Amino acid sequence: MSVRPSLSARLAEAAGPAQAPAPAPVASPASPRPARARKAAEMPLAAPAKARIGKTMVAGYFSPEMARAVKLLAVERGVTVQALIGEALDLVLRQAGKHPMGER
Repeated sequence: MSVRPSLSARLAEAAGPAQAPAPAPVASPASPRPARARKAAEMPLAAPAKARIGKTMVAGYFSPEMARAVKLLAVERGVTVQALIGEALDLVLRQAGKHPMGER
């Protein structure tokens, strides 16, 4: 029985020999960037909302039906989806014998 090559090996073989990436175009002083590009480069990055400082996002992909059910339950309870997910995670932590975080 022969060993199958990995997917990455097969993709690399199909792609052919490796090529060096093309150098990025450099703007010369004779041709300045358009005004819109200059404005975008000069804009400061948006500061995170105070509620997000020091926190990390936990996310997942679910079916549209699950997303709808969670959103409807949040509306019925008059809370945010984030608060509902926090409550659910606290329940999972309790079931696992861990200390709940109580984050809403």
